Amino acid sequence: MKKTLTIMATLIAMCVTVSQAQSIVMFDKGHPSKVIQLGVRAGFNTSNLATNYDKAFPEITWNHTQWRQGLTLGAIVDINLRNFFSIQSGLFYKSRGNDFHYLVNDNENLVAIDGKWRGNYFEIPLLASLRLGVFELAQLQIDLGPYFATGFGGKVRYNQLKTDTQDPMKPEISQKSVKADYFGDNGMVQRYDWGLKTGIGLLLLQHYYLGVHFNYSCRNVLKELEGAAKRPNGHNKAWTFTLGYNF
Repeated sequence: MKKTLTIMATLIAMCVTVSQAQSIVMFDKGHPSKVIQLGVRAGFNTSNLATNYDKAFPEITWNHTQWRQGLTLGAIVDINLRNFFSIQSGLFYKSRGNDFHYLVNDNENLVAIDGKWRGNYFEIPLLASLRLGVFELAQLQIDLGPYFATGFGGKVRYNQLKTDTQDPMKPEISQKSVKADYFGDNGMVQRYDWGLKTGIGLLLLQHYYLGVHFNYSCRNVLKELEGAAKRPNGHNKAWTFTLGYNF
């Protein structure tokens, strides 16, 4: 009986020790060795601007947008409050864009519009970051918070094909190419943007980083346009994939 109790006590002690070790590994409440940590990031993004032009302009019978890839470069700063929790900010450059396709019924003439836009953004995120794992070996980072961005240097290019059906037996097709500003006084999109950013990252051996994040704009970035039945509505969306190094 005494031997059985001894074995049971040993097993219970082992279970408690393992449980405590797992708790420490996954959720370390200790103070970090580095309160401030800097890092660099590089990668690519795929972005889109979802719009409701077909609702704002009833003559648009088809509205379709496609995701496009762009470059992402940046630097981050971690303010480590505990081993399991940090505040992360930084500065990122992102080139973004998408393709758009519209079909327009213009006074019984069919107009097809195919184009693309390209824009550049500087972005500042402010993220709460939960850190799980062993900092010296591998650490999972779960991020959530707002971002603030300003755009510059954007351009819109599109081709317009128009059919003239006044004579059904001899339809005429005309083509026009248009190039315009994306931001600015003559642009279609507002320069400033803000929204939510969330994602996960993996930090290996305290230095090597791999991350995936998603941005969704909370602001309607489209301007009011003359002739619209109601104000157009559009929100930026982007997936970002980065590699990095923490110093």
